[in-house]
Amino acid sequence: MPTVQRQGRTIHHSREGDGPGVVLVPGLGSGARLFGTLPRRFARAGFTCCAIDPVGLAPSSELPGGVFDFTQAAHDVLAVAATLPAPVAIVGTSLGGKVALCAAATNSEHAHKLVMLCSSALQTQRSKRVYRWFELLCTEIDGRFLGELTAPFLFGDTFLNQKPGVVDDIVRSTKPSAESRAFMQAQARALQSFDGERLCAEVRWPTLCLAGGEDTLTLPREVTATAALIPGAEHQCFADAGHSLLLESAPAFDRLVAFLRAN
Repeated sequence: MPTVQRQGRTIHHSREGDGPGVVLVPGLGSGARLFGTLPRRFARAGFTCCAIDPVGLAPSSELPGGVFDFTQAAHDVLAVAATLPAPVAIVGTSLGGKVALCAAATNSEHAHKLVMLCSSALQTQRSKRVYRWFELLCTEIDGRFLGELTAPFLFGDTFLNQKPGVVDDIVRSTKPSAESRAFMQAQARALQSFDGERLCAEVRWPTLCLAGGEDTLTLPREVTATAALIPGAEHQCFADAGHSLLLESAPAFDRLVAFLRAN
């Protein structure tokens, strides 16, 4: 599997397809595996798609000092983007959307479009509580129960009721190692002090912000508010989907692909 080296950091990622580049940036505590068959779907749609294993999560290198830094993570993403055919889009989900926003605020020549999925730039008292909840989940709770405890919030009501077998499979496969829990803890701590409102005004790339109407982790109104702060950003909310937007909603994937193909 391909890797990129940057200032002593090794960024591992998958790569599939041929065509304009798409870099997928995962959410809290997750790596490329989070995206399942999504890279293949992008490849079939005519893109070269990379899904990242962030620094701090094997097989990428260890997190320096055990501290997650959004700026460094953003430059890791841009280093991967630099290896792909232009034009390159950075697509981040949840925490990954914040990393993608940091990358877009640099206006680097290595990427050209920003997509934020169920992700907000804004810090609120509610969001701080949510991030603290995640920190406690990975420090105070037996990791065997992590899938069970997060499933009601990672998926919307519609998906939970219509695809219970899929949810059961995901819960059973959620078996975090001590190392991945430490990485999740570092990210959860970093989230509690992250405020990207200032970064929004710096973005010059075409931007798309997508929300799930049933998302209880990143509220739809928080995504709307983020889009309003980014110059020229497009925005859409999908009523019958939750936080795992592209898994739950085929129309959301189609909307994203249309945005990537547009000039």
